[in-house]
Amino acid sequence: MSGRHAQDAPVSRLQALLAPAGNGAPRIPPARPRELAPLARIVAETAGRVTGSGPAHIFTTLGRNPRLFRAWLRYSAHLMPFGRLPRRDTELVILRVAWRCRSAYEWHQHVPIALRVGLTPDEVAAAADGARSTGFTPRQQALLAVTDELLDRRELSDETWGAVQATLREPEAIELCLLIGHYQGLASAIGGLGIQIEQGDSAEHPEEP
Repeated sequence: MSGRHAQDAPVSRLQALLAPAGNGAPRIPPARPRELAPLARIVAETAGRVTGSGPAHIFTTLGRNPRLFRAWLRYSAHLMPFGRLPRRDTELVILRVAWRCRSAYEWHQHVPIALRVGLTPDEVAAAADGARSTGFTPRQQALLAVTDELLDRRELSDETWGAVQATLREPEAIELCLLIGHYQGLASAIGGLGIQIEQGDSAEHPEEP
């Protein structure tokens, strides 16, 4: 097995934990890179290189609305990757949101990113497991408890808030709640627009000038 295939094996195995619901056509077809404004094109192609896909459909679709895309991207960047929470924390939370919202697209996008920033394959798999206390640090347990309660109830129990206060600073706690809401909303947008997981876009749409 080549080095590249050996690296891809755990990614594919973990991505397969959440299969797409179907193979329906997108509601709005993703744009070709040459149809996008420069910012959206750069972001889409960079994301594709990071995740090992072609240009990321989330960006080639949302990039069809350039004004909103620029504002959305600035806000998103302040949460991730330039937020106060460490990247391992943000990726764990994003994976949990993707799993709970059944967003196969977000899950497939963020599995390779999570591994790249230092989450272990066991931690990624456990983000899909309801037994959140097994194998996680107290900080990780608090992150997942907040995620689960906000998705389920839109509020936090006193017990969970106490765990937050014991492990996170106030700016981190604010960012965490916004991060969860942001990716929950993004999962809804992905589902509504029918954004599909990339399938060999580099072959389907060869590199364009």
